[in-house]
Amino acid sequence: MSSMIAEVALALGISKGTVSRAITGKGRIAAATKARVLDYMAEHDLSPNAIAQNLSSRKSMTIAYTVPTDPKMRHLSFYLSGMIGAIDRAMITGYDILSISNSPDAVRRVVGQGKVDAVIVSRDPGDEVTLPYLQQAGLPFVLIGPTRISGITRVDHDHQAACLEFTTAILQRWTGKAGLILGSRDDLVSQARDEGFTAAAPDSPVAWNALDETSTVAAAEQLVELGVDIVFCGDDSICVALETAMMAGRIHPAIELRLASFHNSPALEALNPRIPAIQFDSSAVGAAACSAVLKQLGGEHPVDSIIGYQLVIGDRDGHLARGGQATYSISVDQ
Repeated sequence: MSSMIAEVALALGISKGTVSRAITGKGRIAAATKARVLDYMAEHDLSPNAIAQNLSSRKSMTIAYTVPTDPKMRHLSFYLSGMIGAIDRAMITGYDILSISNSPDAVRRVVGQGKVDAVIVSRDPGDEVTLPYLQQAGLPFVLIGPTRISGITRVDHDHQAACLEFTTAILQRWTGKAGLILGSRDDLVSQARDEGFTAAAPDSPVAWNALDETSTVAAAEQLVELGVDIVFCGDDSICVALETAMMAGRIHPAIELRLASFHNSPALEALNPRIPAIQFDSSAVGAAACSAVLKQLGGEHPVDSIIGYQLVIGDRDGHLARGGQATYSISVDQ
């Protein structure tokens, strides 16, 4: 029935809420607008009684999509792209996406007040409250990314396999000593990427807790002291911070480092498109997560989904010139 509402709203150039008010008689609506809605439905043999019955049910036709609200939002592009993928998928079935904070209070509020029919959690909040609450609430929900809590339907990339293959491919092309810079030790994605790197480059040094440019530069200088000249960055924000510092001459001692990133992004490509990186399709992840909750709403029990990735590798000789385009890519189906 929600598709009928969307059809009428699109045809008349009004909101779905306006169509709903015209059908149910609840809420304020101009008489002329109500007449337009009912006349259109009569002309196209759409049943207002059936739609009104659907509207009076407990379904909100809305899915919540949690977004981390960390002060610096270092991975904003990933979450926005994922949410866009979810929105595109939800619109096909007449559902809307409501963006909320991934805090326990925000999740409890929308679930407890019946504002949403399902929840997409864009990453494990790590608070030991949100995910158990959703499990107990019995509302359909899907988690994007890894978690230590069992029994949760997940959508994710195989970060360990991607980083293993990427590191291997880079070290086949570049000669030198490799090292890795990562963010928080508590981050499960970073832990998986560390495992992939270490499997490909045993005994290579790893520097943790690169959380801003200052700590990233300190981590790079730590690796340089160990003889590292090939630096793998655990994500795009680390790579952007390090590349920016190098371009500004803020890396000491001065040395030409070759950089590779375990996550590509528009910001990284704009800064230096020749830096090799792993391309994770966050839009596809969001769409898959939305499909999973829609299946749950339909009574199905979806399994975990692993989304593919692409390796984007630049100059084969290891010299990363400014500008230009990457010249080599591998599509990997997972």
